[in-house]
Amino acid sequence: MANKMRTCPICNGTDYTILGKARYNSISEKFITADYRVVRCSQCTGYHVTPPITFTDEQWSALYHDEYFAGQSEWLLKKRSQELKQRLDFALSLIDSDNEIHLLDIGTGEGRTLIEADRRGWKTTGIDVVDNRIADAKHESIHFIKAKFLEYPLPLGAYDIIYLDSVLEHVLQPGEYIARIKELLKPGGVLFIAVPNEDSLFNDIRKIAYRLTRQSEITEKIKPFDSPYHIIGFTEHSLNSIVHSHGLYLHTLRNIGRKMNFLGENIFSRMFWIKFLILFPIEILGQLINRDEYFEAYVKKMDNN
Repeated sequence: MANKMRTCPICNGTDYTILGKARYNSISEKFITADYRVVRCSQCTGYHVTPPITFTDEQWSALYHDEYFAGQSEWLLKKRSQELKQRLDFALSLIDSDNEIHLLDIGTGEGRTLIEADRRGWKTTGIDVVDNRIADAKHESIHFIKAKFLEYPLPLGAYDIIYLDSVLEHVLQPGEYIARIKELLKPGGVLFIAVPNEDSLFNDIRKIAYRLTRQSEITEKIKPFDSPYHIIGFTEHSLNSIVHSHGLYLHTLRNIGRKMNFLGENIFSRMFWIKFLILFPIEILGQLINRDEYFEAYVKKMDNN
């Protein structure tokens, strides 16, 4: 049954279907006062929360505490470094310019994108509401801004590449982010987007697990109040929708997953065998049927925009 209450933050649609409750953790349950539900937009097929989340800045900070980036093995860090280099190489190949490359990293996190861009000799800027950069990302040649992206007056038409990895699923106004990014990109510039695929095979398996454990009222879609705190959920259709609705061109869309994650665990640990025997087969099947866990999108601002 479709409902008409709030506007979809992805496409501004007003019809949606309620899927169920969201799972809470011990941090978020301390300040949740509304009966939040996860819903699917009938227009763009994306996922969001109703009523709108009204946490304070302090409450959001409590969710994204210092341990949010913890637990990354050396194997995982090396794999992500390889992925980052490949992403930036491909983005660069889409730009028709021999001038110095200007990169903006939105949601800098630990700053590994800043480090790689700076290593290439690019003019590099990062912006985030908190400063969680590791030491190498604090080099004097890197410009870092501690501020809210939508509120800070960045220069218009200044950036060749804007990097947006694992950000859109965390923000209340993804459409406003894309509109602002379009203003900041140079004509012919490239926006890289990485977001989870909420219609992945893994989420189907998670739904079955909830039902088997008598938690059918909990939806498997997005996790707004439990790590990793995704408050917006994207599908292939909704990602296309948010890009095209702002007059940008979706050059390449890839459905991907990070395979072999069990190699990042100690072979004698319980997590190694969970990832190897359970998660790894799901990842392989998800890849075969094009329902892997993530999307990578390379989006261009055309010269006439």
